[in-house]
Amino acid sequence: MSDFESFLGNEASEGGASAEAVERLREQMKKASGAIKAIQREEGKQKKKEDKLANLLVKLIKGGASTGALTLIVQLLRENIPASFILALLILSHEDIKREAGDELKLIGYEDPEKKLADGGKVDLTKEERKIFKNKAKEMEDLDDEEVLSPQMRDDINEWGEAMLAAGLSIPHKTTGTVLDEEKKIKAPVVQLATFTLREYLESRGIKYEFDDMWEFSAALLKSVMIKLNRVAKDTPKEKLPEIDLGL
Repeated sequence: MSDFESFLGNEASEGGASAEAVERLREQMKKASGAIKAIQREEGKQKKKEDKLANLLVKLIKGGASTGALTLIVQLLRENIPASFILALLILSHEDIKREAGDELKLIGYEDPEKKLADGGKVDLTKEERKIFKNKAKEMEDLDDEEVLSPQMRDDINEWGEAMLAAGLSIPHKTTGTVLDEEKKIKAPVVQLATFTLREYLESRGIKYEFDDMWEFSAALLKSVMIKLNRVAKDTPKEKLPEIDLGL
């Protein structure tokens, strides 16, 4: 018998509560206990994933992050932005880290409304969502106006956006709550870090762009990610333990 059950037994025997009330409380506690254990299991899985990605972020930093990028990383961590999302912002130029992250930063079992729209499928989108998805496609075309991006580069950049989304899908409320400011706009340091990453990736392949052009594309990409996370967050209420009616 648990300490709690022992306590209930003592209370009942001492006349502190009716037998019926004690039994109701015992049943509710059993239900609550099951819910708590389920949440703890999920939290354990989530913590394991976040710890893995946080360790990869540390490894990436130790591997030689630029001074500018490091300053931004520290700033974003101070603003409580998840380490997994920061890692996703940086991962474009780091194939070794991407391999180690494995499925943790891949979209699995997610139906992308943007892809569905691009393929001509029917999808329930607001006017603003459609505008953001179309603007991202336009910014990609503007970025590759001179057709210097190879199909592989385009794939890499698309996978980069998917990694950001995959990182955020695990904790959509926290991600949107920290990446967006009070006016629901993406914080400038987030866009700046993404732009630094894109510049590093392109320059390593002998391609140079105006910083403003890369900023505009990075901002458009991040907006599309945040819109998708907002959609998921609306259907994903924050965990809440069941209320216990003592019935006494």
